Amino acid sequence: MLLGFKRQFAPSVREGSKQHTIRGIRKILPRVGEICHCYVDPRQKTMALLGRWPCVKVESIRIKRGRAARPLKVWIDGVELDNSEVEALFRRDGFRDTGTPASCQAAQFWKQRLPFKGYIIHWNYNVPADARKKQRGTGGRSVITSTRAVERSRLTKT
Repeated sequence: MLLGFKRQFAPSVREGSKQHTIRGIRKILPRVGEICHCYVDPRQKTMALLGRWPCVKVESIRIKRGRAARPLKVWIDGVELDNSEVEALFRRDGFRDTGTPASCQAAQFWKQRLPFKGYIIHWNYNVPADARKKQRGTGGRSVITSTRAVERSRLTKT
């Protein structure tokens, strides 16, 4: 699946501190095992690949407007999060400006989109998807090997 990110989130995705994204409901549902192709500025001249990682978990999320002390109310898989969990979720989601709570930054970001229903798509930053390839010539079955092993086998054949 193609995932586009705003410039403000690109450094967090690239460095691996942001390993999930919150997305609206799609026609084709995200699935565990799919490859997350993460880009900044999709469909623009400045588009750049941030990385490709396997999707490891998909959760449902609901976000509603809260009150002044708690600007957003959040449910993940039907379970309401408390204030500290909401703060931690949005900090991990890339809202990290110093001096302002992550939930307040997120409330500003989400204000035109509330109430919101969608998914949290998680990926494994430690397993880059392009480090694994399907090996051909295995009698119809697909075998996953590392890129280094594929290159080694090519060198020995010549």
